[in-house]
Parts: sequence; structure tokens; C-alpha cells
Amino acid sequence: MNHPHPMTTSAVTALRGLIRDKGYDLHREQLRRIFSADIFHRSAQVSPHERAALTYQRMRHISDGLAARGPLVEDRTRLRAVLEWSALADPPLFYAMFLHHFATVGAVLDFGRERDDLEGPLAELASLRSIGALCMTEAGRGNSNIAVRTQAVYDPASRQFVLSTPDAAAVKFPSNVGVDGLSRLCIVTAQLIVGGKERGQFCFLVRLRNEVGPAAGVRIVPKSPTQPLALDCASVSFDAVRLPFSSWLSDSASLSESGEFHDPLEQDQRVRRTVSIMRFSWESAITALAGITRASASLAVQHAHRRRTSGPMAADLPVIRYRNQQRALFSALAGGYVAGFIAKNLPAVPLTAQHDEGALRQTYLMKVLVDRLAERVTARSRTACGAHGFYGENRFLDYQVLAHSFNAAAADNQILLLDAAYALLVGGDYTPPVDDVVSAVGRSLTEPALWSALARSRERRLFEALTSSLTEVPGHEGDLFAFWNSRLAPAEELAEAHAARLAAESVQASVESVTDPDLRRCLQQLCAIHFLEEIAVHDGWYLSEGLLSAQEVRHIPALLDELCQQVAPHALGLCEALDVPFEAVGAPMSRPDHAYADALQPFGSPL
Repeated sequence: MNHPHPMTTSAVTALRGLIRDKGYDLHREQLRRIFSADIFHRSAQVSPHERAALTYQRMRHISDGLAARGPLVEDRTRLRAVLEWSALADPPLFYAMFLHHFATVGAVLDFGRERDDLEGPLAELASLRSIGALCMTEAGRGNSNIAVRTQAVYDPASRQFVLSTPDAAAVKFPSNVGVDGLSRLCIVTAQLIVGGKERGQFCFLVRLRNEVGPAAGVRIVPKSPTQPLALDCASVSFDAVRLPFSSWLSDSASLSESGEFHDPLEQDQRVRRTVSIMRFSWESAITALAGITRASASLAVQHAHRRRTSGPMAADLPVIRYRNQQRALFSALAGGYVAGFIAKNLPAVPLTAQHDEGALRQTYLMKVLVDRLAERVTARSRTACGAHGFYGENRFLDYQVLAHSFNAAAADNQILLLDAAYALLVGGDYTPPVDDVVSAVGRSLTEPALWSALARSRERRLFEALTSSLTEVPGHEGDLFAFWNSRLAPAEELAEAHAARLAAESVQASVESVTDPDLRRCLQQLCAIHFLEEIAVHDGWYLSEGLLSAQEVRHIPALLDELCQQVAPHALGLCEALDVPFEAVGAPMSRPDHAYADALQPFGSPL
């Protein structure tokens, strides 16, 4: 099994084109030079403070190497590539990068568009003379950002805002601003107060600190880093901090010198508009999570071809020959392709307010789906590699932590699912899909069209079941809570089904776009492993709805074994087509010679 894979160069290139943005190759050599520098070598001899500071040294190294002339967020293909390499090389670096380029610069471009007075701060951020961050979540609100209590009170006499933290529950936490010696320009969300009245939640661009220390009235309390995601988390509070009028990212609202406030949006619309800043985080999360999913699967499958074992039934065989290893690893490999297709097919999130609610909903649902997929694939890949998988240098643990962190980061997954379900039920931009599953006679569960059809039927029927229970909504607040509380589980299930259908259709389109019939069959067989496992999770529901027969359900395990046998000869070629930049991964077990003693020498232990 250590022989070269039979997949042709043209086939590898064709598959690679399904997961790579056009133009990616223009940046590949530049990224290789940037990420091969000594600053990315890992050393054990650092303190937590030095480790956190290294993140920002690496950020500036990347910025210098890219030599971008303007905001990187305006060159989305390039930024996606940089974020992927950053996540593979150093997950804390990825966090700092997306919070700077997307959450900070993106917010300024969005909420402060066409404003000359923001050109200076934008240039400062683009050059990394100041580093951005997001102060949004408050300690007393967990992951709910729709009712922040930080206040920005307008002072008409000075035409300034006074930023204050009213109590301990309103302290901003966590924010990655704990490292000393850096200038930080951060996005702070606060309730705007004009004339003693709350006017809605807005973003403010605030200089939290310079190279010497925090700005006057700003209190930053660093927290102990959470290993291995060693971010410089801190709590941030404000004591009557004076902000210039230009710090208000007013969006479509206005405030005259006499204190007359106008906003075309109602306050509930305004808070949703402000919280939409998270849409930039969803795109970057999908990019990073798809990258670590592909890397974990490729690393583990290649290792399984080299890792040899002996047992009572066979001597000196590569572990990839064992069917239980194939089931785990080819499922992971299929997950790498599914995540790659989703990331590639996802439209870039717009930088302006002119965005489609349905498209945004699709983006955050794909964040949830790819995050769960990344957790599963990184865990399976690590487990399949035995002791080498647990060894930190080989990155599986780093990637698992990154995937796990996005359960809550960039908005809590469960909250996103429930928000999506509510929009599907009451919004005006959604039509449930057609229930069009074909007869069981003569069909095959390995057909992409059937994966999509089953997903459509499940979504449609879950939607109808839930809406049929909503005919008499109570008017009393207490009764209304009880009413919705009893329906949260089916609502979440509906949103999951909607996301699964979107993913199935995306994968179907990718598979069917392959023109070479042999290559299309190979890719279809691989992806069928993923979708058969997904179908098996709900096989009882499909049986009860008459969408699957008992014979089909019983046949799934044998069909998975058959698919593994068909995929096995092409596994190494499929790994190569995932196009993982192992220069960024830096895992010793990615080296074909498996020479651990030499491979470990420049790395030490993971940072």
C-alpha cells in the first residue's frame, strides 16, 4: 500500500479546482515564502505572555510579506488564502487575523463607508501600525450580543461621546487585547444615549491603548491564556472615556450639532444591523474550519498508508488495509471534500449593508455545519493515528480546539440554528423545498441526486410538522415563552435539516460538474460515504416516513464497506487533490520518510 497512487496529474488538478478559489495559485508561492520563515518555528521555551506577543509579531511579518496597498478584506481571495494558512500554522494567529481584517477593518468599511474622516484609521489598520479587535460580548450576557449595556452618551457641548461601563455585568469579555506594547484600535458595541434616551446599539472605533499603555479611562485586565488556544484574552471596561465624534460608526443614522437624532431603522432593526458585523466572522470561520478539516483528513490518511502493524490474522500490513480504519479515515477524507466544496461555493460576504438575508442565513448555517464537521473529522483523524495523533506537534489537538472554540465563537451555534429556524417560520424570504423523493425501486443511495432529494423531503416535512403546531400562538408573555420553549428542539432540527439540504445540493453540484466519468465516479463514491453516514443518523425517521425501506437501511453498513473498497486505490490521489499546504501545518508525521528524530529538531513543542 506504499505504492504511488494511480490518479493522474490532470485528475488531481481537476479535483483541486473544485475546492480552490480562482486566483489562489497567484498567492501560493508568496504564502510559502512568508510561512516558511523562522518566526513560525515552534519553541518550548516561552512564557504565556511571550507566546501571545508572538502572535502579533507573526501578524506583522505576514503584513510585511504581503505588502498590501489597501485593506486586505477588499481582496477576498487573497485574504481567504492567508486566513487558511494562518489557521493551519497557528490557530491563535488565525483568530487575531480575522478579528483585525474582518471584524475591525470590515466594520469600518461597512458602517463608516464613504467617510473621509476614517481614512487615517483605515490606513493605520491596513499597515498594522495599530491592530484591531472586537469588544462586543459582555461578561453578564454570555454569548448574547443583542442587549449590550455599555453606554455611549452624547455630549452636545463638546460634540463627543462618553463611553462607560455601568456595572460588572457590562464588562467586555473576552477580547484579545491583553498584550502590552501594542497600539490597538478596536470595535466597541455600545448603547447610544442621546438626550437621555436610548437610540439603539452602534459600533464605535475606539483606541484602547498605545505602545505605552491603556488610554485614559480604559481598564484592561489580562486573563490567563487558555491552552492550547493561547489568545491574549482580557476584560475591558470604560470609565467616562471621551470619544471624538468621528469614532461613531453611524451607518445610516445621523446626529446634528443641536442633538437631533435620526435613524431610518427602528431600534430592533438597528441592533440586528449592528450585530450583523458577525457575518464577517462566519466567512472567515468557514475558511479556517474547511482548511483544518482537509489537513487533518489528508494527514491521517497518508499516515495510515505508512503506519504498519502486525496481528494474529496478518503480519506487517499498513493499517489502511483494515476495514475499520478505512471506515473512519475515508469518512474523514469525504468530510474534507464536503467542507472544501462548501467553502469554495460560498459567496463572499458583502462589505456594505446591501446584503441578502437568505444568503447571510446560508452563510451562518454553513458555519455551524462545517464547524461540526471539523470537530468530527479532526477527532477521528487524531484517534486513527494512535499515539502520533495525541502528540501535539502533529497538530490534531490544535485543530480540535480550534473547531471546538467555534461552537461559541462567531455566535453560538445553537443560537444561530434557532435564529435560522425562526426566520424560516416567520420570514418572507423562504419557501420550503419540494418533497420529491423518487420510488425506492431501482434507485441507489450512492446517487447525489438522491442525497439532495432525501434532504429536501426531510426539511419539507419537518417544516410542515412544526408549522402545523403553531396555529394558535398565545398572546400572554409567560404562555408565549412556554409555547416556544416546548418547540425549541424541533425548531433546531428544522434548521439543521435546512443546512443539510443546502450542503447536499452544493456537493451534488460539485460532483456533477466533473466531466471525466471515471473521476466523477471516484468522487461520488467518496462523498457517498459521508452522506450514507448522515442518512444513517436519521434512518429511523426516514423509515417511519416511508422515505427509506427496511432493506435499504439494513444494507447501509455493507454499502459503506463496498464504497471503502472502491475508494481505497485512489485514497492517496484524493489526499493530494485536497491541496494541503503542509509547509504551514509543519507536522512531523507529514514527512514521507517518517524520520521523527530529525523532523522534531527544529520544532520543539507546539506554540
